[in-house]
Amino acid sequence: MSDQRWRKRVLGNRLLAPETLMMGYGYDPFLSERSLKPPVFHTSTFVFRTARDGKDFFELAYGLRQKRPNEEPGLIYSRINNPDLEMLEDRLAIWDQAEATLTFASGMAAISTSLWAYARPGSVIVHSGPVYGGTDFLLSRILPQFGVTSVVFPAEGGTGAMEEAVNRARGAGPIVALYLETPANPTNGLVDIARARNLADGLKGEDRTRPAVIVDNTMLGPLYQTPIALGADLVVTSLTKYAGGHSDLIAGGCSGTTAALDPIRGMRTISARCAIPTPAGC
Repeated sequence: MSDQRWRKRVLGNRLLAPETLMMGYGYDPFLSERSLKPPVFHTSTFVFRTARDGKDFFELAYGLRQKRPNEEPGLIYSRINNPDLEMLEDRLAIWDQAEATLTFASGMAAISTSLWAYARPGSVIVHSGPVYGGTDFLLSRILPQFGVTSVVFPAEGGTGAMEEAVNRARGAGPIVALYLETPANPTNGLVDIARARNLADGLKGEDRTRPAVIVDNTMLGPLYQTPIALGADLVVTSLTKYAGGHSDLIAGGCSGTTAALDPIRGMRTISARCAIPTPAGC
């Protein structure tokens, strides 16, 4: 984590609770004319102090170089980053017990961008069923058009069904992701996340890479389940549902390690699926 004072998660040697951190984590009033509450930044574009800064910001945003020690990504364009989005992402990462979070224009934008970032022609995604209707359509109708196969197992089938699906998938191509929706929509079927991680670890290739374990946590949200603590690499959430809570917001989130999020971040930048904050939204 950054050593900036507004991103401190500890006081002395004590880890601060999310309820405490939500009061101001990720926001420095002195960067916003000392406003006690974060302002809403209605802007598409940000000004660079120098042309050199602009070059550095773009290189980092497009993955053309590695992040320097303690370097903070500069503001460029609200499709890529925005102060309100960064505050939202910082606080969602706290709730999800993650290193970082990316926000999206909808839950399906978070889900589809995450799967597109990992899927390749000839690859296989093993997933639980049932899943949200939009996710099901993506897995069964859209991704196959690009040579991506999906192998489904019933959420209510226990670990045996998941293991059998993984064994079937091995003959279809490299497995790039184990995608779990737990509890399932609408049956509330449960999937063993820790067992999925064990199965993924057993699929490491010669290059030591393994399938990503991605969990849709929409039905419980981070207050009631933290998939990353159970072994997930990534957790996707439709923030439109319980996280928003008032039917006045459409948004999505994807939390995980910085490394697991990197390919998704690049895909989001080009696919223009970043959420833009509004007074009634973020």
